[in-house]
Amino acid sequence: MKFVFNLQKLMDLREKFMEMAKEELAKKIQERIKVEKMIEEIKIKIDDFESDFNTQLQNSITTSKFQQLIQYREFLDSERKKLIKIYSIKLKEEQLAREDYIEAKKEKDILDKLKERKHEDFMYELKTSELQEMDEIAQKIYARNSKLDSDKNNAKK
Repeated sequence: MKFVFNLQKLMDLREKFMEMAKEELAKKIQERIKVEKMIEEIKIKIDDFESDFNTQLQNSITTSKFQQLIQYREFLDSERKKLIKIYSIKLKEEQLAREDYIEAKKEKDILDKLKERKHEDFMYELKTSELQEMDEIAQKIYARNSKLDSDKNNAKK
């Protein structure tokens, strides 16, 4: 007798959903990390610009060069703000992907536990039926031996 889990196809499907959710979460994490690196790079550019800007201010610079430096600084600030907004979006997407993964994992784990419980029930029933068969065999052997003993005793008389 072989154990068959009736919900195996559903369990396989849930496993597949969980794997897809896990891959999506990994993708969202990578996207967030990429934006973090971009923010760090722009921060370094801003820091470098600040030191360069201060150095150039100590020297005499033309008005047009000064305006260019101010525009570049504004550009860097706007890029940083855009990246921070994108980062915020990526964090939300990652959180949603994490929640989807957790939900898919819970659903799969529920079926895993159900399968385990059904398997334990199956094994219990199997052992019970084996014990019943052994008892029946033992009773038949006892009855046959008792009959043989009584036949021997009757034959001696």
